Amino acid sequence: MRLVVDANILISALIRSDGTIGDLLIRTYPPLELFAPEYIRIETSLRREKVAKLNRSPIAEVAEAEEVLLSLVTTVQPAAINTVEWEHAHQLVASIDPKDDHYVALALHLKCPLWTGDKKLIKGLRAKGFKQVHSTEEVRALLKKK
Repeated sequence: MRLVVDANILISALIRSDGTIGDLLIRTYPPLELFAPEYIRIETSLRREKVAKLNRSPIAEVAEAEEVLLSLVTTVQPAAINTVEWEHAHQLVASIDPKDDHYVALALHLKCPLWTGDKKLIKGLRAKGFKQVHSTEEVRALLKKK
């Protein structure tokens, strides 16, 4: 299954690798085909200290785990996404969370769903007619059908 993955999914897996998200990321077979905008590297690194505190782990250990998770994701440069897709993404997220435009633009570009743990984003996108967005529970249910 191809998915654009939001940073909150990776951060959740860093906080609790033995949870549902960690399980889906690491133990799904065949593996999920995950994509993210290059921006995900910045977004996850900005939360590294918080993750280290929550896990009571050294920052270096969190950085190493972060790299392992990021190795499961194909990152895409913003320049690969065309202007029409960027504009559409901006319109969709403007009143929800403008910082999520990278993820929505990439989902539009790749024509595949966005996997996010952000319930406000899911609800807001669906209200605007963007149906290709999944919660963790929905991703798990879709994988069970296969």
